[in-house]
Amino acid sequence: MTLVDTWASTAAGAYALSENNLYTVEAFREYFDHLRSDGMIAITRWEFRQPREALRVVSQATEALHELGVINPRDNFIVTSDGPLDQDGRPVIVLAKKSAFTSDEIAAVRSHLLSHPKLVNLYLPGDANAENASNDPHGFAASYQYNVAPVFDSSPFFFFTLKTANAIADLRGTRGGMDWRVNLGIVILGMVLLISIVAVLAFLVIPLAYEPQASHPRVLPLSYFIAVGLGYILVEITLIQRFVLFLGHPTYALTVVIFLMLLASGTGSLTARRLTAGTRALKPVLLIIVIAVVAYLGLLPVILRSLIGLNFAVKLLVSGALIVPLGFVMGMPFPTGLRLLDESSIGTGLTEWAWAMNASASVLGSVLAMVIALHFGLNVTFLCGALAYALAGLLTPALSLLRLSLVRLD
Repeated sequence: MTLVDTWASTAAGAYALSENNLYTVEAFREYFDHLRSDGMIAITRWEFRQPREALRVVSQATEALHELGVINPRDNFIVTSDGPLDQDGRPVIVLAKKSAFTSDEIAAVRSHLLSHPKLVNLYLPGDANAENASNDPHGFAASYQYNVAPVFDSSPFFFFTLKTANAIADLRGTRGGMDWRVNLGIVILGMVLLISIVAVLAFLVIPLAYEPQASHPRVLPLSYFIAVGLGYILVEITLIQRFVLFLGHPTYALTVVIFLMLLASGTGSLTARRLTAGTRALKPVLLIIVIAVVAYLGLLPVILRSLIGLNFAVKLLVSGALIVPLGFVMGMPFPTGLRLLDESSIGTGLTEWAWAMNASASVLGSVLAMVIALHFGLNVTFLCGALAYALAGLLTPALSLLRLSLVRLD
C-alpha cells in the first residue's frame, strides 16, 4: 500500500480525527492471512521528523503477528526512508513479512541500500538497534512521546498519535507546520466542546437556576431528559462509526444509520402513548434499551464482520434489521417523559425546559462521543450510551414524584 491516502484533509483539520480501517490490527491480520508463509506486505507512509506513523504501522503488524502465533516478530520487519528524517513528509517504507527475513534477503537489502546512498536504513534485522527492538508494542508506546500503540476496529483512529497529557505541549510552537495542520482537528474539537459547555451554562443552566420558580424537585425530572439526549446521540454516533466498515464508506454509514434511526425512532414515538402509559411502563422500555445496547456491544462487530462480503443491497437490509428495532425502542423514552411531565407540571413551564435540556445534551453528546471514541474507543462510547439510559431509568420516578408533589399542593 503506497500512499493510499494523503494529507489532503489537513486543510480542514480533519486528518487526526478521521477513522481508517486499512490500518487496524484486524486489517493487518487479513493481509497476513492472504499471504503465503514467506509473503510480505509493503506500506509507505509520509513520516515526521519525530517518527510516529511508520512506528504505528510496525506496532499494528507486530500485534497482528502476535495474534497469529508469532512469538517474537522483530526479525519480520525492514524499515527504510527516502532520505534522513530531518524534515516532515519523508516517505518511509515498512516491509512486514509473515515469517522472519532470511539472511539472503537481508544481504540483498543491504546491497541495495549501499548502491542507493539516498536511502536510509531505519531498521534491519541483525543491526544493533534491531537487537534492542521491543517485542511489546503497548509497552513501547507507553514510554514513547507519541501514541503509537496498535489500534483496532473498535478505535480505528490510526492518525491520532497525540497523548492526552502531552497534546498541548506537543502542538505548542508548531503552528504553521505539518504537525499543526495534521492535528488541527484536535484543537477545533476542544474549542467546540468548550464553546458548547459555556453556551449550555450561559443559556440554560444559569437562567434555570435563577428562575423565580426554580426548585430542587425540578432538577431530577430535567436530568432525565439530559440522560435520554446523551444516551441517544452516543449510541447513534457509535452505530455510524461501526457501519462505516460494513457499508464501505462514511457517507453510506452516515446516511443509512441516521435515516433508519430517525424513521424507527419516529415510529417508536408515535406508538409510545399506547405502549408506555406511565412510569411503570417506561422503566421496562429503558431496561430493554440498556440490555440491547450492551448486547450490541459484543454481538454487532461479530455480525458485521461475518456478513461483510454480502452485496450492498443485502447489506442495506441487514442494516435495517439491526438498527430499526433498537431505534424503535429508543424513540419512546423522550415523548413519554414529555407527556408525563406535561400532565404533572401544568403552568410550571417545565416542558419547554425539557426540550431545551434534551437538545443541549444532544449537542454536547455529539462532541463528547468523538472525544470518548478517540481516547477510549467505540466500545466505551457505546457503553456510555447504555449508562446514560440506565441513569434515565433511575430518574423516571422523579417524574411521578413531581406529579405527586403538585397534587398535594393543589
